[in-house]
Amino acid sequence: MRKLLLFTLILCFFAYEADAQHRRRRSTFGKKKPPYRYEMIGMLGAANFLGDLGGANQIGTNGIKDLEYVLTRPSLGFGMRIKVQQFISLKGNLVCGIVRGDDKLTLEEFRHKRNLNFRSPLVELSGQLEFNFIKEQKGHIYKIKGVRGMQHKDRQIYLFVGGGGLYFNPQGKYIDGFWYPLHQYHTEGVNYLRVTGILSAGGGFRFAINRYWGIGFEFGMRKTFSDYIDDTSTNYADPSIFNGDPKAIYFANPTDQSVPGYCYPCVGEQRGDHTDKDAYMFGMFTVGYKVMYRKRSRSKF
Repeated sequence: MRKLLLFTLILCFFAYEADAQHRRRRSTFGKKKPPYRYEMIGMLGAANFLGDLGGANQIGTNGIKDLEYVLTRPSLGFGMRIKVQQFISLKGNLVCGIVRGDDKLTLEEFRHKRNLNFRSPLVELSGQLEFNFIKEQKGHIYKIKGVRGMQHKDRQIYLFVGGGGLYFNPQGKYIDGFWYPLHQYHTEGVNYLRVTGILSAGGGFRFAINRYWGIGFEFGMRKTFSDYIDDTSTNYADPSIFNGDPKAIYFANPTDQSVPGYCYPCVGEQRGDHTDKDAYMFGMFTVGYKVMYRKRSRSKF
């Protein structure tokens, strides 16, 4: 969490300095403020998870190699972008999505026999610092017949970095077909937090339909500070700690005991990989609306 706090402070410092320099240049050269600074954004897309469950058909893989396309789930969000400089913007996001993982989808022997599964809602509140690579072309505000000249164009390709917080609540599918919150069963004998910090990085593009509306696409990776988004991290717990609760015993170790060559109850043996924290990704189509400055056309009185 200290690293997250330091990272956030650094982003805020650079954003503040960029905005201060922009204001100084305007006052020095007498430039008018830009036609807009704020943009409201709606986002709709998909989410996917990179963790301990499922994944590639080989042992020891992490990251993008473990992506399961069939478990892609919907996501949506809202945000506000503030234009700080010509090539720098600051954006705040509130994004909600669902992620899933399932050992049945991998042919890697250890994971497949382990037979764990989960789903979890995600609620992310984050900030991003965007770096644009294309200068906005400012031209005529209105299309007037017979008037030639440069047209207004706003096309952006950008990269971003950021950070924030995440709420999650993993659930497991029981033999009755219903989903149950896993946190309450302490499947590894650990009472973990369901709130964690994240670091984000990615990129996207957008272009204007007109002076107010624009559309685009954005892809971003999120690395978390938790290894329990999928309720799987360390070793198998002793079943005696569950006091005979059949759901807790099953969720802690749903291994099919008819499968030969696999431990049961596996007390103390590896259940997950705690050396690599969980991650997820969003791919989002965006619609933006720019909040324009309105010039006063006549005296107030």
